[in-house]
Amino acid sequence: MTTRRICLSSLTLLLIIGGAIVCALRWQAWFGMPQEPIWKGQKTTYTFHCFGDDTVPGFVRDEQGVWQDTICPDTLDILLLGDVHSGLNHADYDTLSHRVPHADCYAQLGDWLERGYEYYAQHLAFALQNTRLDSIPVLTCPGNHEYHKGLKRQLTPLWQQMFNHPKNGFAGFENTTYYVDFQGLRFIVIDTQGLRWLHDYTRLNTWLTDLIRQANGRYTVVMMHHPVYSASKGRVNPAVYLSCITPLRQADLVLAGHDHQYARQLPFVEITSTTTSHQPRFKHYHERQGMTDVYYQRLTLVNDTLTMRTYRLADALLYDECCITH
Repeated sequence: MTTRRICLSSLTLLLIIGGAIVCALRWQAWFGMPQEPIWKGQKTTYTFHCFGDDTVPGFVRDEQGVWQDTICPDTLDILLLGDVHSGLNHADYDTLSHRVPHADCYAQLGDWLERGYEYYAQHLAFALQNTRLDSIPVLTCPGNHEYHKGLKRQLTPLWQQMFNHPKNGFAGFENTTYYVDFQGLRFIVIDTQGLRWLHDYTRLNTWLTDLIRQANGRYTVVMMHHPVYSASKGRVNPAVYLSCITPLRQADLVLAGHDHQYARQLPFVEITSTTTSHQPRFKHYHERQGMTDVYYQRLTLVNDTLTMRTYRLADALLYDECCITH
């Protein structure tokens, strides 16, 4: 009996020690409380121009809340970036701003930061400063990397400080799920990472269905982080699919990221602006699929035609192009 008690006590002690070691190693992933990386440079205060502001560079807003381009009213030109993960520096953003010199605004579809900490926010601010992107408005949605992982999944407080997006989303998602009306185009942004409960998905479905149905003849472009159709193996999102697939099929274009692949199966498009890291699905699953390169996109609305062009980030080579007309 004594020997058995000693064995049980030793086993208990080993389990406690082993559990403590595992918790120490996995503290960041489980509880979302890592040590903050220390920013060693001089901090900067950076202002993002967003469509929740009263005034936006290059645009005026009419009484119906529609944003009108003041420089070239008949053309809307949007630069689109996929997952970045803090992987672009000042030279990269400066190059992009010169490649699309007439962009009216730019959009980023989540995982802009590697993690939602002050270090990476400062890194982004220094990277964007003194480029043309510094002076035009941005549309962006949070990805999973902007959320702190752990027992309580939470969007980094930096998000509210950095971006003043329109607060016209459904209950609980007013600032991360929203829409912006342009002349001829309704741009809808969805925070898919924040969806948790059944009523979140139900409210999203109703809100999205009404927005697309009531677009008043405008093109409808939806941007979200998690794709409906995954371009990578083992990365399907059944909850997003079931709650969004019906209304999204009525949209003109649905932009997503997360999978670090480029894929097009209209209206669904995935894009990445960082190194590919996930194994792609079978190539024939999509109409067009990029396997190894990283990309940026340009959305242009001219003469009632919406054009999507996809370029390789390395050399600006046109990789894909399609036109959408009503």
